[in-house]
Amino acid sequence: MLQNKIIASLMVALTASMQFTVNAQQFASSISECPKLPGRTSPPTNPRDLRPDDIKVIAAMGDSIMAGFALEGVNDGKGGSSILNISSITEYRGQSWGIGGDDNAITIGNFVNHYNSSVEGRSKGSHLATICHGGLCLDAFRNQKKDVLNAALSGGLAMNLKDELDYLIPRMKKLPNINFETDWKLITIQIGSNDQCASCLNPFSGEVTVDKYSGYLEAAVERIKKEIPRVLVNLVGSFNVSAVYDLTKGQEYCRPLFNNPDAILNRVECSCFLFDDEARSNMDVLSNGYNQGLINIYNKYKDQESDTFAVRYTPAQIDISGFPLEGMSNMDCFHPGKLVHQWVAKIIWNSLFLPQAEIPTSMYQYKADEKVYCPAETDRFRVD
Repeated sequence: MLQNKIIASLMVALTASMQFTVNAQQFASSISECPKLPGRTSPPTNPRDLRPDDIKVIAAMGDSIMAGFALEGVNDGKGGSSILNISSITEYRGQSWGIGGDDNAITIGNFVNHYNSSVEGRSKGSHLATICHGGLCLDAFRNQKKDVLNAALSGGLAMNLKDELDYLIPRMKKLPNINFETDWKLITIQIGSNDQCASCLNPFSGEVTVDKYSGYLEAAVERIKKEIPRVLVNLVGSFNVSAVYDLTKGQEYCRPLFNNPDAILNRVECSCFLFDDEARSNMDVLSNGYNQGLINIYNKYKDQESDTFAVRYTPAQIDISGFPLEGMSNMDCFHPGKLVHQWVAKIIWNSLFLPQAEIPTSMYQYKADEKVYCPAETDRFRVD
């Protein structure tokens, strides 16, 4: 009897050890270290059955963060010096966390491409920034060849998602190597940072309330449902950008104006930073309200899920106060730099394979050595 118990205990320990090894192998330092998925025996029949290699089209919508604005910071000696540098008004869309397609860029676009090298839609390279101000969006600098399906607009508010869809849908239909009706698509939407900042001293403050934000997001999702077949919409939560104020206060790294470390460009870009703590607290209230609005939209469309359409909500509980300063663009210390884009790509990707109930409720803390999840053959993008 004793011998049998010892053998049983050893078997349990061995099984646990093997399980730990399997789980550990599902994370890697780079997506290139993840094994490719074996081919499917039958195609997916609905959005709950989607693996990364099923995605034929990837698209993104949002603001200057999704557009990769100032991601590389100010490159002294190349294109000018200090703030008067061409890099300070450039979008590096090929490295955008959600859809970038530059070689070796750490992005969700390239993660999907690892499993399906024929995926279409990733943005490439860089160009001068597109501009949105309230209801006016200037597409003069939009480059369809480089942007592809990165419809994000620098300066964009939730109210501008209509403009982005006006670009995205026709552009998607023109892609030469896809079947618009039958190919599966992944669309990531992340917006809300400019909306928070516009709540202070801004002629469009009436357009950035929680109700308005939620209405614009729901209208965008509804239009996608009606006009884009076979699609999974990933609603990514609003960032609590008020934390940028304390992170960057008095930092010479942040290219202070007039050689004054307290006069940083983000104080101009985000008018709430010109006011007191209460104004920044109100930004957090708005962001939390936006996220609840996204949850409500997710719950609404969960009941309307079909064989060709689904919505998921991915929280963005990111502790910005814990970012390394060099993780921000030194152009303005408002926009994230390359390090943060890479990290966000990993944590959002990792969340895609978790049901809502298993997504961590605590704040994500920046880790330079963040691992990337390697999905197994049985893994699916979760919409539950």
